[in-house]
Amino acid sequence: MRPPAVFPTILTVGLLLAVVSFPAGAQTGRPPAISERQFTGGSAKVTVTGSAKIDEDIAINTKASYGDGEMTWLQFGASGSEAPNAIITYGETGETGITVGKGKLIATSGIMPGEESECSGKVKVTATLISGEYVCAGVTSFDPATGLGKVDIKVRFTAKS
Repeated sequence: MRPPAVFPTILTVGLLLAVVSFPAGAQTGRPPAISERQFTGGSAKVTVTGSAKIDEDIAINTKASYGDGEMTWLQFGASGSEAPNAIITYGETGETGITVGKGKLIATSGIMPGEESECSGKVKVTATLISGEYVCAGVTSFDPATGLGKVDIKVRFTAKS
């Protein structure tokens, strides 16, 4: 007895779905691999609401941003400065770190594959550009002048290499 003609079609579609991966930019878990590179330009639109407020476009700090093929640091502005700044990091085990600050104010969060997170988002990586957007809700912030607080963070960025 021969199987129905539909069976080969279902089998083919199933195999294609098992082999074909979805575009890396649409994933919110482990980010795509980033090759070794120096960064030449880019910026981040950083919006923070809640117990602290930031609404700035911040240029990438090309001297402090670097990808070594395993880890990548994207520094926007100068960390610890009075001006708004942000750092996005990609670690060798797939974690994404998101830190924003202004003066002594700091808020840090991120995405660890397989764990619940305050953050979600996506990143797209090409040979000459990393771009993405992350949203983090209910992140604990700290400012020595006012103590602990809660903020929501939105970062949309580009980093050209």
